Amino acid sequence: MIWKFLLAGVIGGVGYLDRTATCQFMLHRPIVMATLMGWIFGDFFAGAQVGVVLELIYLVHMPVGASLPPDDTGAAIFAGSAAAVVSCDATVDGGYFTVLILLSVMCAEFGRWIDALVRKINGRIARIAKGAVEQGDIKAVEQSLLAGLTLFGATGMLLALLFSAVGVAVSVFLFPRMGADISFNLSALELVLPLVGAASVFACGRTEKTAWFFFLAMSVTFAVTMIARWTA
Repeated sequence: MIWKFLLAGVIGGVGYLDRTATCQFMLHRPIVMATLMGWIFGDFFAGAQVGVVLELIYLVHMPVGASLPPDDTGAAIFAGSAAAVVSCDATVDGGYFTVLILLSVMCAEFGRWIDALVRKINGRIARIAKGAVEQGDIKAVEQSLLAGLTLFGATGMLLALLFSAVGVAVSVFLFPRMGADISFNLSALELVLPLVGAASVFACGRTEKTAWFFFLAMSVTFAVTMIARWTA
């Protein structure tokens, strides 16, 4: 298990670097990170399931420029690892699935708070780099850039380790203590959560002329997802 956490930390660190500090190849997106966490912890498909729903919910919240959106990367790491671990011992039914999505929102908000703190520290590093540029100290500029990348990468690895550990702990200690009644009641929200994500995408998109295509695509996606869950 320790190697799984280390691998999750490395992949999570790369994802967090991709989120804002470096290339932004979209490796940090929930559908990617949750699927990778599912693969690491034993169930690729379970991670992909929660990743799809989280992608819909957070698709309109992009870490572009100075915006400070919820930490969807951390939410995906938590939910993907938890879904994979619990699916190894039991079926991820609607109640478990709903709890994972709801708890991942808390992870996303905690990650946003950490992101704000990291950006504040990085702003101080940037001011040091600016002063080095004015003095013509190229070596100090390079060190400042490296310090910024190290800050984002190290913080990302620590967050990935934290969220994956919390996900595993939730699946091991919380889910077995959930009663059948609680699981059944929460399962009613399973069909609502993807629709909430679809509504957020539609509300923020310019889809007046293509609304029919949007609803058709979302209906097909929703139907395929539900069929895949029920036949798995």
